[in-house]
This record gives sequence, structure tokens and C-alpha cells, in this order.
Amino acid sequence: MNGYCFARNIKINCKRRAFNRHEICLSFKIAQISDCHLFADKQQIGYQGINPYLSLQSILRDIALNCPDLVVASGDISADESQSSYKHFSRLWRDSQISAPLLVIPGNHDHLAYLDNVLNASAGWPVSRSAGQFWQVHGLNTKSNGSGGALSMMQLDYISEQVTATPHHHHLFVVHHHPYACGGWMDNHAWDNSDEFLARVREHKQIKAVIYGHIHHASELQKGHSLYMSAPSTCWQWANSDSFAATDEAPGYRLISLADNGHLDSNIIRI
Repeated sequence: MNGYCFARNIKINCKRRAFNRHEICLSFKIAQISDCHLFADKQQIGYQGINPYLSLQSILRDIALNCPDLVVASGDISADESQSSYKHFSRLWRDSQISAPLLVIPGNHDHLAYLDNVLNASAGWPVSRSAGQFWQVHGLNTKSNGSGGALSMMQLDYISEQVTATPHHHHLFVVHHHPYACGGWMDNHAWDNSDEFLARVREHKQIKAVIYGHIHHASELQKGHSLYMSAPSTCWQWANSDSFAATDEAPGYRLISLADNGHLDSNIIRI
């Protein structure tokens, strides 16, 4: 597989090869989208005058140009829990001609049955995929009652089971709700038992990253051996302020490159 090498932060095309301390071969590429908030009505406008159907269409077209190996949708595909909203996503996905597989998890706005049936092949959650030879990606379901999140004991145990089963792999977990407080009004819609999740992550040094959505803005936080990263929304962006507010930042997505040695590189692309 071809990848990208970053030699002292200079990006060059390369074939996979051994790396030294100044050069890391990033061989598996993930595009993360989040919080699409599609409506049953494709013409409906949301916050900041944005049509979420059209903004997602533009983002998927751009993702196709970046040729990812996997696309992760970290929740809130729908804004209104309508079956039509998931069918709209499915149509946009097909039209984009992205060749990579899709891993999708629920957000607080999603209808679990519609999401699972239309976009997840009725596989349910948690769900895992190999990401090249040295990584595993795991999607969890933090949807609970209301806008907050929770993770079942079964899924908490799943974290440890998956890492223990493949201890020589690097692991990346995908959730919807933010595990750490973001410091803004979205902390009113937080994850009730995130402390239990974080304890599991701290137990396993193989967990290199946790990615999520929900807060509608990009952020990165290094905690111990794990990097926590949120993606921007594919539609409107929330301000990280004390009270509800949106910003004029453009819709976007996160592009992540995984290296065989557990290193990762990431950047935000806005449309």
C-alpha cells in the first residue's frame, strides 16, 4: 500500500519502507466526519444559513479526492430521526464514489434502528475494523436518553477485551460524546459515565487515540498515552462559549494518518 511520509514535517509521496527517528511512514488514512444533521427535507436550512445536505455533499466529494482507506462517521447523521435523512446520506455516499468502507456510530440525535438498518448493515454496536496491519478501529454507542451520553458495562468490557485480544496492535476508539469537558455550553450535554471509559483507556497503553464529535468544533487533547480529537461538524459549528452560540467557521472534516509504529498525524480540512 502506498502511504505518506513526513520527514521533519515535509510531506512527500512515498512507498512503504522502514522509518528512522526523523521519518515516519503513515500508511493508513482515515477521514472522520461528524454531526451531519440531515433533515427529511433536503432543502431545509439550519443554523448559519447552511443546508446540511449540500454541505455534506461537498465534503464527501472532497474526501473522495483524498482517497482514504476508511471513513468514520462519529454520530448525528440525522437532525430529525427521520428514515429519509439516512436514505439521503446513503445516496450522497453512493454518489461520492468513495471506495473506502464506512464505519458509523450513533449520536444523540440518531434513530438507532434506521441508522443500523440503512447504514450499518444491521450489525449493531460495538463494531470493529482492521486499519491496515497494525491498527484496530472500534466504534462504540454512547447514545442515551436525551442529549447526554452513557456507555453500557458490556461496551466498557468490550474495550478491554479487544485490546487484550490483540495486544500488539495499536487501537483507536470512536465515540460520539466528548470524554473530557470542553469548557463550553456543550458540557451541559455531556457523557454521564465518561470517567469509567477514561479509566479503561488509561489501563491500556495500546489505545493511542479516541475520536469523537458532538461538540461541533475541532479540538485536540493529549492525555497520557492517548490523543483525544474532536471533528468539526459537516454543517454548522458551535462556539465553545458559556452560552449557546454558533460560529462562522466553515463545515469540515478531520483527516487522520496512522503509522505502523503507533504514531498518528491529523489535520482539519474545511470546505
